[in-house]
Amino acid sequence: MSSNDSNPKEIKALLRFARAYCAEQLPWFSPALFRCKIHLSEQIVVAAIDYHFNIYFNPKAIATIDISSSNRMDALSQIGFLWIHEISHVLRDHSTRAKELNAAAESWNIAADLEINDGQWSGLKMPEAFPGLHPRKYGLPTGQLSEYYYKWLKKHADRIDRSIDEGSGVHGKIRPWELEQKDEVQQLGVTEIDLVRKSVAQAISEANIGTIPGSWKKWAIKVIRSKVDWRKKLSHRLKRSIAIGLGQKLDYSFRRPNRRQAVYYTILAPTLSGKLQANIACVVDTSGSMQAVHLNQALAEIKAILQAFNSPITIIPCDTRAHKASQISFEQELFSLKKLPGGGGTDMRVGIDAAMQLDPLPDTILVLTDGYTPYPMQVYSIPIIFALLGKAAPIPPNPPWRADTYVHIELI
Repeated sequence: MSSNDSNPKEIKALLRFARAYCAEQLPWFSPALFRCKIHLSEQIVVAAIDYHFNIYFNPKAIATIDISSSNRMDALSQIGFLWIHEISHVLRDHSTRAKELNAAAESWNIAADLEINDGQWSGLKMPEAFPGLHPRKYGLPTGQLSEYYYKWLKKHADRIDRSIDEGSGVHGKIRPWELEQKDEVQQLGVTEIDLVRKSVAQAISEANIGTIPGSWKKWAIKVIRSKVDWRKKLSHRLKRSIAIGLGQKLDYSFRRPNRRQAVYYTILAPTLSGKLQANIACVVDTSGSMQAVHLNQALAEIKAILQAFNSPITIIPCDTRAHKASQISFEQELFSLKKLPGGGGTDMRVGIDAAMQLDPLPDTILVLTDGYTPYPMQVYSIPIIFALLGKAAPIPPNPPWRADTYVHIELI
């Protein structure tokens, strides 16, 4: 391949060879490598990735690596390094961590590179034409997390001597090359991404310890052992709220005779009546501040609620106005909610008011939001639970909302 030859078909073929080479050298990364969809763009310097495992390569940069390599295997080892580097950003969940810190994209990208570039992988080599950053460049210790390096970089901004932008899979900011190919990109749900992450972690935990950098062993253990405590907490609070709501709907009535009427004869005894099946309303924040990761997590929580309660759920999308409500009873119906209406400002009070107008009245209302909304300054006649998406999501005011009326949901 000549230095000016960047034929898209040949470049994609070379990228696929490099991916296969990586899978042979580092088989534990295969679930992530083969979940990626390849895109070419000259808007990036070398390579980039988004949250959904769409991976982008600059065809001219790949051609440069190929022509400058001593042989084809050398080229594959260098391009393979780029593959592992980019998928590492998504596996380490750098984009979510950046959002929780509200981190500046460029500095966070450097910090994230410092976190993953200290690992030495057998058979891979950092591209000589496009060398990456290493902690030793700044005299920093290896094996630290991005948060550590980012904190240092914020204090030493004058030490940053290059611009790095590897896409929303690193820092959470949508980039032009991602929008340019928006009709061709894949959109993976949070459950699919979590499955890929756990598959890689499981494979790493079972691999020969001598072949895996220590930081990756720690990561794998953390992923495998992580517990979704918020699900138990949310389920517990919903059950309690539903019990209260059901209690409000059940009452004694003389419409039907009591089944033990013969015992009470000549006294006419009332019967406890009402609907015993749970009726849950979910107000889903669809404002402009809600990123794809937030909306995917919201749908994942709705799926978990369907599984836990086996009851229909009324979905009310809401930004500054409540959009048309829809009811779902089965997990398959979640696919129809992939594109919820919204995108404007934020006021979840409007969605709650809409839920309060439903007939029949729900037993409880669950509000799924990133927390950047005006909160109601009064409680309602039925229980309200706020599911706050992200550890850093702002909490509702206390009073009137107590700590048991909200749950922080981790973004997976």
